[in-house]
Amino acid sequence: MKFSLAPTAIQAELLRWIAANPGAAVESSKTNTLWALEQRKLVVQRFSTREGRQEQTAAITEQGKYYLKHGRHPEEVEREAQRNARDPETAKDAPSDGVDLIRRLEAAGGTIVVPDPGVMTRGRWSRAFYHAVNNDLLSPGHKLRLTGREKGDLKLRLVDPAKEPPPPPPVPVIEVPVDLARAHHLITATRKALGRRQTGTADTRGQQGVVPIRVSMPLVDRALRIMQGLFTEAEQRGYAVEARLTEASRRRAEPTTAVVIIVKGHAFPLEICERTTKQPHEPTARELRDAEREPAWMRKRIPKYDHVPDGRLMIDAPGHDQTYGHRWYDCSDGTRWTLESRLGHLLAAIEERAERAEAERIRAEQAERLRHQRWLEAVDEAHQRLIRDRRLKALEQQLEARRTASEIRSLCAAVRESATGTPTDAAIEWLRWAEAHADSIDPVIAGVALPPDPPPSRQDLAPYLGSQNTHNYPWPFPKTAVEDRSTGTP
Repeated sequence: MKFSLAPTAIQAELLRWIAANPGAAVESSKTNTLWALEQRKLVVQRFSTREGRQEQTAAITEQGKYYLKHGRHPEEVEREAQRNARDPETAKDAPSDGVDLIRRLEAAGGTIVVPDPGVMTRGRWSRAFYHAVNNDLLSPGHKLRLTGREKGDLKLRLVDPAKEPPPPPPVPVIEVPVDLARAHHLITATRKALGRRQTGTADTRGQQGVVPIRVSMPLVDRALRIMQGLFTEAEQRGYAVEARLTEASRRRAEPTTAVVIIVKGHAFPLEICERTTKQPHEPTARELRDAEREPAWMRKRIPKYDHVPDGRLMIDAPGHDQTYGHRWYDCSDGTRWTLESRLGHLLAAIEERAERAEAERIRAEQAERLRHQRWLEAVDEAHQRLIRDRRLKALEQQLEARRTASEIRSLCAAVRESATGTPTDAAIEWLRWAEAHADSIDPVIAGVALPPDPPPSRQDLAPYLGSQNTHNYPWPFPKTAVEDRSTGTP
């Protein structure tokens, strides 16, 4: 498995609940946690129908009972036992000292990986590592790296810093003003829209020409100063800052407004809001009363938790910029940093996204030009095939006319040879007309010439284009008189 067999704290809590409540329905909000427990072979999911509704239950397995009793997954215990059994043998293959370790690294190309070694083996590799480092056994300019000192795979690398890629440049810190004396026009409009209220929640989402914020009133000044610093830095880098109407999304049925930072022609909407903390919900008297009166099939579920604002701020992309729960760009207050210190990382993430969007736009334009060029080539080839087919048709008509003229002359000659007496004037007139007609249609006598090329109209070339006929590009040839009459063009 690619994940740890030991369950997380939330998964262990659900496992204990399943063990204490056999056959009880599991809440739909815990579906993912239940799936994770099943992947670790700690529970088995079951589905049943009760009162016309499908319920999801789970039964604890023997592995789950073992984990609750010993605090470890049985497969991890088995792996550790196998690792300890072969540990003395694998320890014999460890390097004896730092010189031996460096020799092995050079022979292996600079990297050695020991898969999940035992305690003795890990200790001998680590001692060889520290012996090489502490006794200056490395060549000038080289360094020795060690990862996995305590658990997992043990990896040793002999690296040359000159050949390693340089570290990325530090992210510049964006200064946040201490006041709003010289505020951005969007900040000024937002302050005017909020008025002088001192309590409650400030929510300007959906309003035109302002910064979309949703924070407690005591946090408004800090939120606006943060956005002021971000706007100032963005404009100093040459980017535009505007308030635009965003599109509807999966989270929002109606369009809303957002402040966008435009980088290389690509707009990145932002809003600032206050984060929340999940707290147990205390049912109100009305909720309890409604739960008793309504039948079970139409009873509204009382929420288990409330989401209470906790004073932490977050700059986020609006809902339509979320992709499967992963944000494109965001930053917020954390346990080790403040939102002000993360503004540089936010703007760097937007710039990286703009680079990717611009590269994608260039690739799309190149692909579109290639498709257009191929379509033009297909149209030209279709026109040549149309000309060839028309010429073949004209040639076949001339051959048919030649055969018809020969047959007419043969008929006239046979009539004259079979005449027993003097032909009548009517017969002579008819034979003369037939022979003249044969001369008129005979291409040898009438002469041949290259037939004119047919006009390359969409209708005539459609049978020759095939799948290329689905493109709606501008027609590369001028319209014919027939097309002009059909479209009403004078």
